[in-house]
Amino acid sequence: MIGLLVLALLQVAGPELHVSVDQDRISVGEELMFTVRAVSHSSDPMDLSITPINGFEIVSRSERTEVSFSGGPIRTTVVEMRLRALRPGRWQIGPVRAAQGRQIAEAGALVVDVDPSSAAAATALNPRLRGLLERAPAPPRGKAAVALLVSADTVNVGEQVDVVTAAWFPRDLRLQLRRPPTLQPPVIDGVWSYPQAAPAGIAATRNMAGSAYDLFVAHQVVFPLVPGTIAIPSAMLKYSTPLALQFFSQEERFALTSRPESLVVRPLPTQGRPADFSGAVGSGLHLERRITPAIAHAGEGVAVELSLKGEGNSALWPPPEITWPRSVRAYVDRVDEQVSTVEGRLGGLKTFRYLVVPDSAGSVTVPAVTYAYYDLAARGYRSASLGPTSVPVAVGEEAATSAALPPELMPESSPALAWRIARAVPDWVWVLILLLPPVAMLARAPLRQYRRRSPAPPVETGLRAAEETLDAVVRGLVPDPDHRSRAGLAAAVRAAGADAETASRLAGLRERLLARRYGPPGILVEDASLTAEVEDVVTRLGGSLRGWSGRGTALGLLLTLVAVGANAQSPAPEGLYESGALRAAAEGFSRRVEVNPAVAAHWYDLGAAYYRLGAKGRAAAAWTRARRLDPRETTITRALRLTPPPDAASARWLWSPPVTAEELLLLGALGWIGGWIGWTLRPRLRDRLAILLVFAAAAILAGFGLRTWYRRPIAIVLDQTTLRLSPHGRAPAVGPLEAGGAVRIIRQERGWSLVRAAGSREGWVASDAIAAIGG
Repeated sequence: MIGLLVLALLQVAGPELHVSVDQDRISVGEELMFTVRAVSHSSDPMDLSITPINGFEIVSRSERTEVSFSGGPIRTTVVEMRLRALRPGRWQIGPVRAAQGRQIAEAGALVVDVDPSSAAAATALNPRLRGLLERAPAPPRGKAAVALLVSADTVNVGEQVDVVTAAWFPRDLRLQLRRPPTLQPPVIDGVWSYPQAAPAGIAATRNMAGSAYDLFVAHQVVFPLVPGTIAIPSAMLKYSTPLALQFFSQEERFALTSRPESLVVRPLPTQGRPADFSGAVGSGLHLERRITPAIAHAGEGVAVELSLKGEGNSALWPPPEITWPRSVRAYVDRVDEQVSTVEGRLGGLKTFRYLVVPDSAGSVTVPAVTYAYYDLAARGYRSASLGPTSVPVAVGEEAATSAALPPELMPESSPALAWRIARAVPDWVWVLILLLPPVAMLARAPLRQYRRRSPAPPVETGLRAAEETLDAVVRGLVPDPDHRSRAGLAAAVRAAGADAETASRLAGLRERLLARRYGPPGILVEDASLTAEVEDVVTRLGGSLRGWSGRGTALGLLLTLVAVGANAQSPAPEGLYESGALRAAAEGFSRRVEVNPAVAAHWYDLGAAYYRLGAKGRAAAAWTRARRLDPRETTITRALRLTPPPDAASARWLWSPPVTAEELLLLGALGWIGGWIGWTLRPRLRDRLAILLVFAAAAILAGFGLRTWYRRPIAIVLDQTTLRLSPHGRAPAVGPLEAGGAVRIIRQERGWSLVRAAGSREGWVASDAIAAIGG
């Protein structure tokens, strides 16, 4: 009886209700956990209802129920709600009511203090967003609705447009949601889009027709890229409501769409457009420049930063056009962007960083910069500009700080003997050498015929030879025949460095020889004394002018005078190289290469100067040319180890054997001719001579093959550059090209070259960014 009485009392007693929050003071945008726990000694279903919560957004909601029959039935229901504070103030959560049959239990409301937050207030104070939300249309009575709000219907290319997706919910419908609704903003083609931070949760609350409505918002900023009409698709709102109060009950899903919109985009005006306008659009752009360090050193990098600041889409601001002086090497380092919003208008700071390396001591001028753009606020073209400035450059400590220096310079020399001989012989002569001996052997008659040797032309001696020698000297000193009079000739000889007596004797002897040549008949007879005097004058003249004599006196005289004058005007590039004037040394070695490109030492020295300047691509190109001229020189081989090819394709295209084509041709020609001579004179040794002939023919053919290999249109990338899809500086990039890499030239057009790079990539590069090594 007692047990039944107790059980009856428990069944009569209502459920117990407990509510709690994990924190009672938070800031706007922060979250808290609100927990409701109801315990009943009955297995009957229990209904929990919570008063609508103001000032908070429901981030998530969970509900679980447990029923236990040990010691009597016990039902426990727990509801957990994660809430995010939306507005500052003192807000109540609750009260909460639990009903089980006829039994009802209530728990009082909890008070939470919400402090203001500067971060959350920034969005709320956005005037552009607030203006759009005020234009949001009212929803149908008692139903949810979604609308698409566009800040303007007609704009210019690059002008900011705000697109807001607004969704209204009746308060009683929102409280049924187990999770926040999902807003899907439209995906717009032909624009550059920036998603924006909208008010978290409920953006606004309105009372319409006696009912409370809550507004949810998604915000994005777009910048039209092309003129024309841009279609803005419909936005979508998705939400679901439970079919029953149980947590695991099914849900009914809803999807609402808004009406699509359109945007008319006007092109930028052509009137007043500057010639250097590259497409930048904004408002109030201005440039700033920063150079670090303030004092540079030769061969060391200087960071030059150009910052462009203002309103607009900073992502589409192109880099400024800068023409750097030839005394520096400038590289694009990186580009940084910082996007900011001021009163709802998007802007930012875009920084273009350059690494500038001065070549020599002195002063480097950082050029002026003019940046043309279309100002949306002024509705016209404007320009931001910076004046030129200079950076002092001290002498660099290159030798002490370089991790690896190229080997010492090679002494100046002349082209190799094999090169001089082989290059003097045309290709058809080599073919003739290859074919003539066997053809002659086949066409030789069975009976030998005696061939008369044609008499050699008589060698002129005596006065005639001395006169021709003197004429050669006169023609070399005075090229103009009108100025070869006696007085003019004497002055020219004295100006060349001869003494006055020798110059006067030369002029007098020439007058006497002319009188004999054009005098009356019979006067052209040998005169031993006159011949001796002419030879004596030529000898004296040659001695006074550093040993010139013979028929080459005039040419040697002129060449030496030019060389002496050049040496007196500019120092030797070797001295400039050792003193650290690397740019001037490179120019000197470059002049040597232009005068005599067949000397390997000239190419090596030029590459060493470029390498110490930091231009490793140019150094690799020069050293590759040097190796082709002298492949067994250890200095060149060691230098090339400092600039290895960046990829396997470049290494394959730049391969060269340890012999030159000229050496193979000469060696093969000597063996070929000698073998056929031995074939004719030593019939008993023809078995051995046949082997010699085979190897000689193979050497000649290998020489021709190596010449063909070297004549391929191969070039080396001088500095790191970009392979582009078309011959234009703003064309889409195909990929980067590393300095020192090899490319195959397909064709050239207006300062651009179509090349094939490693990986079968084809594209265009500027012709001055590569150096051809073929030919």
